[in-house]
Amino acid sequence: MIQFHDFGIDVQTYAERGKENDFPLLTQCPHCRAKRPLHRHGYYERNALTP
Repeated sequence: MIQFHDFGIDVQTYAERGKENDFPLLTQCPHCRAKRPLHRHGYYERNALTP
């Protein structure tokens, strides 16, 4: 499941921060609502299209 998050910054700033972005902490599953924290399994660079 893909979760979208608005960082409130532009693409250039997001790219510069990389792993240091303020990623949200999910305390429950957004699909089944189980009350267990979800674990992150890493970070990878993404591509972005801008107008």
